[in-house]
Amino acid sequence: MSDDKKYTFEQRGQSTIKTYSKNFSEKYHNDLNGMVERQMKRSIKMVGDIWYTCWVNAGQPNLDSLIHFEFSEAEIAERKALLEEWKVERYKSRDHEN
Repeated sequence: MSDDKKYTFEQRGQSTIKTYSKNFSEKYHNDLNGMVERQMKRSIKMVGDIWYTCWVNAGQPNLDSLIHFEFSEAEIAERKALLEEWKVERYKSRDHEN
């Protein structure tokens, strides 16, 4: 597929971005014979399997008490404070190479 049919431009907010066209994406999906969808389904199952294994390894505790769990006022306040700190905190990182 030529570049003029492979890509399209979309407006996202105040930015214009270059992205793959719908036709290209559909052709790519068909050429892969649904591989991306299969991998996504497998990853969802794997996450569930990991959670189930953790629960079994923890002795299969009864989780019914967690249905109505609520954080204490102190825990809520702590989380709000951490969120506010995260919004203003800037972390140093290495300079990026060009």
